[in-house]
Amino acid sequence: MSERRKRIAAVFGAALLARLLFLFAGDQPLLYTHQYTYFTNALRIAEHEQPLRYLVASDEWRTWDQHWTIAPLYFVLAAAVFDVFGAHLLPLQLLQCLLDALVAACVAALGERVAGRHGAWAGLAYALYWPAIELTSWTMTENAHTPLFVTALLALVREREQPSARRRFLAGLLLGFSALARAVSSAFVGLAALWRAWPWPLRRGDVRAGSLVLAGGLLAILPWTARNVFVMGEKVLIEDAAFENIWWANNLEDRETYLKQEKVVHSQPTSDAKRSAALGFAIAGVRNHPERVPDKIATAFWHFLRPEGLQNLLRIERSLEPWRHVVTLLLDDLPMLLCVPPFAVFLIAARRSPTRGLIALWTAYYLFMVVIVFHNEVRYRSALMPLAFVGAAGGVATLLDAELRRRVRTLLAALLGLALVAGMLRPYVGPAYRALIAASRLRPLQQAVERSDRSEADRIAARAAEADLRSARPWNTYGRLLAWRGEGERALLAYRRAAEVASIANWAPRIALPRLLAETGDPREAAQTLRQLDRLSWNTDPWLMLELAWRELPPPNSDEILLARGDYGAVRGFLHPRGTDPGLSAPRLEWNKYERIGTELPPPGGHRWSRHRAWLRLVPATPAIAYDVTLEMGAPFPSTLRAPQVRVRVNDGPATVFTLTNEIRPYALRAPAPPAGSPLLVELDTPTWCIAGEPAEQGVRVDRMSVRVP
Repeated sequence: MSERRKRIAAVFGAALLARLLFLFAGDQPLLYTHQYTYFTNALRIAEHEQPLRYLVASDEWRTWDQHWTIAPLYFVLAAAVFDVFGAHLLPLQLLQCLLDALVAACVAALGERVAGRHGAWAGLAYALYWPAIELTSWTMTENAHTPLFVTALLALVREREQPSARRRFLAGLLLGFSALARAVSSAFVGLAALWRAWPWPLRRGDVRAGSLVLAGGLLAILPWTARNVFVMGEKVLIEDAAFENIWWANNLEDRETYLKQEKVVHSQPTSDAKRSAALGFAIAGVRNHPERVPDKIATAFWHFLRPEGLQNLLRIERSLEPWRHVVTLLLDDLPMLLCVPPFAVFLIAARRSPTRGLIALWTAYYLFMVVIVFHNEVRYRSALMPLAFVGAAGGVATLLDAELRRRVRTLLAALLGLALVAGMLRPYVGPAYRALIAASRLRPLQQAVERSDRSEADRIAARAAEADLRSARPWNTYGRLLAWRGEGERALLAYRRAAEVASIANWAPRIALPRLLAETGDPREAAQTLRQLDRLSWNTDPWLMLELAWRELPPPNSDEILLARGDYGAVRGFLHPRGTDPGLSAPRLEWNKYERIGTELPPPGGHRWSRHRAWLRLVPATPAIAYDVTLEMGAPFPSTLRAPQVRVRVNDGPATVFTLTNEIRPYALRAPAPPAGSPLLVELDTPTWCIAGEPAEQGVRVDRMSVRVP
């Protein structure tokens, strides 16, 4: 094997290892609405009696928000994996890890074309880039689009180096399939064909080459277009969600007016009428408010470049695990900030090459689409960052070239890149300074709380809060210390202060208040805040909420845990709170479609379904040397498990295996008491199941855990 191939293979291995490490060590479930849209609808395809007929003759499986259709390829890919390997996420996630490791290898290969052998570092940078690592565990279209698109660009560059009709056609075909994964690539097929036919004046051979690229792309896209037109009667190239996106991005109206427009669009009798109404509102928005267009573009541009780690840590204080804050700062923000200046140098001042021209063309096209025409989300960077790392390698090579470095254009490009970095960091300078001052003032707080010096602890917390008036962090920290010390009344006051300034993404006060109110405050307010917390859990993500509560709250001093009834801080590794509030029985994703099998709804009663591993903890109220631990659990409808075997372990003791039924029954085991003041920790290890309309990889249903003295 050549040295070049060894370097690329090493990059592939590093990327695969990083993604597998996160997949198994992070053990993160699917989160949020988008991931479940693709997961649920792919399962519906795999479960259908006639999946091919369903794909061709129905758009139900790719409908978003009940009105718009989405590009089809990722649904089909995921459904094929489910059909071959069964209805479980792991095979799909493993495939996505392999595909994205291939992207890293392609980035390394492209990097070597613009920076020599040292350009392989571009591939390693992508291999360790946190958003790319995390995305492979999600069910999102980017997992199909990025591998297809980057491989297509590498094929185009290789074909330019070694002309081949087969490679031209294959590159176009890959580009076309990438557009079927994310339609934003569709127009780039034509641009890539023009790039291949360039420079002007066009020569016959180059025109033929560009035509082959175009033919490959059209061969991938047009059969789907024909299906839309002749089978579904919809005159759309790939999807019509683009019409909704362009309307949302360009209506330029206030919220109230937009909601009125939404009613008009959604009330149209046909899809064509909806598309026309949405496009009309977008055009009217730009025509009626041209003064708002520059602000819209500037906002979208800086949002695209926004350092998410700094944003989550300093501006909105998002409730994330501490390790995740560190990782996003080091493996997301830092690589991007370091990448921008040399990437600007590469685009503006590097030597001309096919790779540079193609990357510059895609960069201009993509930024035009997601900044000017449409809008963007942070995950949309997935289509640009692999090439940005390639460009950064080329920019470094340009700066190391003595001849190129002396050019005025190189200096101006470097200054432009540094100016962009300054603009990216500017919003965080003030918050970072205030946060550092507040953190320095908080240092003596823990010692003051531990020695029960209440007046000093109050003074320290107040001084820290004065340094950062818009931050909930000082009061959250104080409340957490007090709650773990058992000083519920004072903890309640601290969390109330935190709630006054906490952002919508800072969940700590809302998680802590229900229990503290139940223990020390008004039971009616406690019930109200618990209901609000359950709704927040449904509308954001219950797993994240329980993970935060596990860190934020101490284990309860009690002889029982009633799941989904104020169990925050007592359970981890479970999913939605169910059975206690009729208002929570119809989640946003149309889960719980019990009518699909014609079965009655399960009886009411608080419960949660576990994941493959779950934990429960409490500090028994009655001291003893041993306890009988009873778990009320089972695998009732809609579980597909029959007689699942569940391993139960208490405080790292030997595992006990229970065979469950489809009824909720008590299962008991005896366990020695933990050391004084330590929680009794129960761990469940269970098989999982998936069906369309339910959260992914659920284990067993647990209603209650109790302990008693034998």
